[in-house]
Amino acid sequence: AAAAAEREAAAAAAHEDVLESGFCVEVFFPAVGKRASAGADGPAAAGEWRTGTVMRAHVGQPAGVPPAAMSKAGGAHAAMYPTAIVYDVMIRGGVEEKSLPRSRLRLVCSTCLTDKRTFKPPPMYCEKCLAGIHQRWRYWDEAREDDTPSVKLCNRCFAEMRNHADPAGAMQDLVGRPVDLSFFIERKEKDRPEFVDNWVQCEECHGWHHWVCALFKGEDTPEDTEWYCEACRKNRRRSLPDELVVPGAEALPHTALSRVLEEYVATELTAAGVTASPVIVRVVSCVEKAEKVNESVKEHMAAQAQTRADGTAYPAEFPYRSKCVLAFQQQKGHDVCFFAMYVQEYGSECPPPNTNRVYISYLDSVRYFQSAPEHKRTLVYHAILVAYLQHVKSLGYTHAHIWVSPPKQGDDYIFYGHPDDMVNKRMGLLKLKQWYEKMLDVAKARAVVADYQDMLEEFKGLESVSEIPLFSGDHWAASIHNKLKEENKKAEKALGRQPSSSTAGGAAGAAGAGSAADTGGGPKAPKAAKQSSMNDMVEALTEEMKSMRNHFIVVTLHAEHLGISSNACKPPTPDERIHDPDPIMSNDLVDSRASFLEKCQVFHWQFNELRNAQHSTMMLLYYLHNRHRVKPVPAAKRPGALSGAGGGSLSELARVQRSRTLKIESAMADWSQLLKHADAATRNETWELPPEELFSRILSQINRSKRDILHDKYTQCKQPSTSVMARSVFIRVLKRIAESFISCLLNMQQNPSLQA
Repeated sequence: AAAAAEREAAAAAAHEDVLESGFCVEVFFPAVGKRASAGADGPAAAGEWRTGTVMRAHVGQPAGVPPAAMSKAGGAHAAMYPTAIVYDVMIRGGVEEKSLPRSRLRLVCSTCLTDKRTFKPPPMYCEKCLAGIHQRWRYWDEAREDDTPSVKLCNRCFAEMRNHADPAGAMQDLVGRPVDLSFFIERKEKDRPEFVDNWVQCEECHGWHHWVCALFKGEDTPEDTEWYCEACRKNRRRSLPDELVVPGAEALPHTALSRVLEEYVATELTAAGVTASPVIVRVVSCVEKAEKVNESVKEHMAAQAQTRADGTAYPAEFPYRSKCVLAFQQQKGHDVCFFAMYVQEYGSECPPPNTNRVYISYLDSVRYFQSAPEHKRTLVYHAILVAYLQHVKSLGYTHAHIWVSPPKQGDDYIFYGHPDDMVNKRMGLLKLKQWYEKMLDVAKARAVVADYQDMLEEFKGLESVSEIPLFSGDHWAASIHNKLKEENKKAEKALGRQPSSSTAGGAAGAAGAGSAADTGGGPKAPKAAKQSSMNDMVEALTEEMKSMRNHFIVVTLHAEHLGISSNACKPPTPDERIHDPDPIMSNDLVDSRASFLEKCQVFHWQFNELRNAQHSTMMLLYYLHNRHRVKPVPAAKRPGALSGAGGGSLSELARVQRSRTLKIESAMADWSQLLKHADAATRNETWELPPEELFSRILSQINRSKRDILHDKYTQCKQPSTSVMARSVFIRVLKRIAESFISCLLNMQQNPSLQA
């Protein structure tokens, strides 16, 4: 009977996830007495989990069998108390628990000692106001059981729609399909979907780790790649394969700007007596872009006949260089990116009023800089900004513009996910402005800048809208566009009333209107109306500058430009032109702040904890070093794998090479077709989805994580109820992915060594 029981246990073990010796686990200890009765609502409340290590697995009686039953023998014993795979576990603290059943154990990460590592859920937006719904806020969700995306409303918008005179009609207009508010359910934080990390197993000790805890790259890694945990690499002299090794931040190439910033930060830390690991500063993106002038703004300028001093008309675009600056520091042997800044540089080739100006558009940080003494983060941030202003001043730029606007609760500018202490204690507008002014005071004392003021002081003699610089993504470009729309509506309304007033009185009314026009008392002449419209716009913008004077800072870099109109300043260089020594360098991940933040959200690259920040920085460096463009070579295809018993002839190698070439050409045709489709959908604003057959071929060529996400988005966008905005975002994402893949395929065609 005992032998039969052991055979049954062995058969069961074949279908059971057996825990090996050395695995980290948690053991459940049921509560007893009053605690057990108080926790009747669930197992978590009726006991506790304690961490331990599996010592051995064997066949035996599970712990908890009554002692009297142990004396029973024969078939009755095996039938009533069958043997099973049980485990002896050493609890942390030195107590060993014997013969524990698998039902009382759960596998935990050998690094963090938790069973699952959860991520911050992706942002959720209200369907009506389009504002982000914070993770801790309550919201209203349409309860749907089918695949149609449910409508989500924030508390305020749900109350407005419920109190609407016609709620059904309002919801029909909002989402384009019938929606019944009575089916909406109030959701809380616990109702949001949960996103958890993947697992990876060490090939040496067989311990399991979360990807983040293990700093495992994961993406594009062949399934047969051997990974070793940090303990085995240190104690058993194991090493990671090349495809899992990501070069550090220090290996990124330097530019003229990055050298200036890094050396200035090091000097400031030394002068302040601060001891810290070296701060690594790199310019990771420097691309040429152009800010297109809105059609309504161009029409307004043409109607006002506003020309430049050289006689040229208002420009159709403002070319500039966009740069991304990142700062790193090594902590516990791993790089951590703790500072990021996006700037726009409008050189001497850019037409007025943007000529010779730089715009610090976005700046973000996470509180991971470590030093002795502590709390010297501001010293580093100010040093980077002062050094940047000094650098652009030396190149000949005349003015710098700073946007002062702290993020709202739940919003992220560059880094996805911030530590809780930063989220709970956000810096207000006035405090942030004082933070910038303190930096500028230091720069002014060191003669780096001449002076600084707000927008109202800088443009106090504003005579025309054309004098205001328009930067990419800036507040004023959108504000001028919105004000022009309001002015056009007023003008159309005035023109609509004018005919009725002139014809109401018949011939007498017409004669009166004509005499009034002759004497100047009737409607304004076109020239006077244009002048009035221009004056109204200037007055409206001046009032807005008054109300938003704390949001914008204008810095004059050179003392000789004080008291001179900013648009009349010339670079103090021999040829009065600006020459940027930094080369053009592009990386799809960081060329755009929005695309970088979006990718971090999709792949859960978060900075809310130090370990998350280390893993996210590793993935950031993986892309900055362009390792994602080099296809990893599976172990079975590495050099020497073909030279088995047959030796691997040259004809066989040629056949494999031709096969790979054909695959690349086939993939290039699919991705080119997808890019052509996305370009047409974007250009014509039809936002039509690609054919299913083409999309299926595309999905088969990408890794599993991206495949699942894109398939879900494609299914969602096929629903008739999906908004045009959601479909347009998906098409733009497909376009960016297609451009990236085509670039990679072209690189593989030009470099046959990458086709393996």
